[in-house]
Amino acid sequence: MSNTLALPLLGLDEAFPDNLYLLHHPASDRYGCFQHEGIHGLACFRNEAAAFRFAEWIDLSGMMTREVSFDEAREVAKQRPMPVVSVMLLDRLESPQIHFVR
Repeated sequence: MSNTLALPLLGLDEAFPDNLYLLHHPASDRYGCFQHEGIHGLACFRNEAAAFRFAEWIDLSGMMTREVSFDEAREVAKQRPMPVVSVMLLDRLESPQIHFVR
């Protein structure tokens, strides 16, 4: 006999939004990234204002926001060199939502 979980596993019920904002530096074709507990990820935000606040916080000049779909964000993260292994939704910097792409 097997038992089925009646409640979702911690964190699995959280979904990424359909559209995200990335920080992009067009001159170098680099993107804003973040490291949390040794995991490197593409920095993503629910809104443009949060993306700009993050850019100011890490003191990156020349960055522009780029609105993309979740699938496009996954592709951008896959194209980044190692050690980037995820897409990170940075609504809470102390506890980002992480989606691994490799």
